[in-house]
Amino acid sequence: MLVPMSAILGHARAEGYGVGAFDVPNLETATAVLEAAQQLNSPVIIAVPPSVLAFQHFEVFVHGIRMLADPLDVPVAIILDHGQSYEICMRAIKAGMTAVMFDGSKLPFEENVRITKEIVKVAHSLNVSVEAEVGHVGSGDMTPEQIANLLTDPEKAAQFVEQTGVDCLAVAVGTIHGHYRGEPQIRFELIEKIATLTQIPLVLHGGSSTGEQNLRKAIECGINKINVFSDMSAEAVDRMKSLLSSNARPRINDVLLAARDGFGKVSGYYMKLFGSNGKG
Repeated sequence: MLVPMSAILGHARAEGYGVGAFDVPNLETATAVLEAAQQLNSPVIIAVPPSVLAFQHFEVFVHGIRMLADPLDVPVAIILDHGQSYEICMRAIKAGMTAVMFDGSKLPFEENVRITKEIVKVAHSLNVSVEAEVGHVGSGDMTPEQIANLLTDPEKAAQFVEQTGVDCLAVAVGTIHGHYRGEPQIRFELIEKIATLTQIPLVLHGGSSTGEQNLRKAIECGINKINVFSDMSAEAVDRMKSLLSSNARPRINDVLLAARDGFGKVSGYYMKLFGSNGKG
């Protein structure tokens, strides 16, 4: 069943577990994640990456996910991931998403507040949840020093939440998008401080390859939404490569099914790791 993301994360925060937000590039991979959620009785967030916005069938894609999710017995939210403008977020809301993320993390703080506040006003009037970001989650090609310079300021985070009324906040605490060069350096004390000052669900972008112990501890410290993509993509690619190496002329259906199975396996693993299984 489709629900606002705030309903899912509110329960997760109250009960102390995490919920996976799984980026899906097509309906096959979305189906795999939804099937895993149904089998594990887990709430789930289907994230639509910004790259999909380049396709003319974006609205059709969102409608397809809604059709897949609505009949299920578990709570499902659909979120635009890393929306870069007010206009893109409005398009996502109009398409039928139950949540949007506005990523103004590279903007001046005041501009991030202003645009986020405008999006919240429209979204909340339509029962759509809003995620925003303070600080900036880096990428795998950055040095530890560069990543450290982008961490979230707890005081700024609290000010941002108070001024915008967002439902959840993405924070930069040492994770990265993609895979790590070395060992992840997660600032757990920073998560705890931000959680105490903001009193809303916090979001961890860059869940892939962060490690089981790190992710469990992050949830204990106040993280309730964890974004995952790279690990699912890697598993899907490995399965496709294996199929191609063992079959000189595989059918395209077989290749798509191999990718789908990779997304289903990894998303199910993370649902159990985050403790959302059985919470549907």
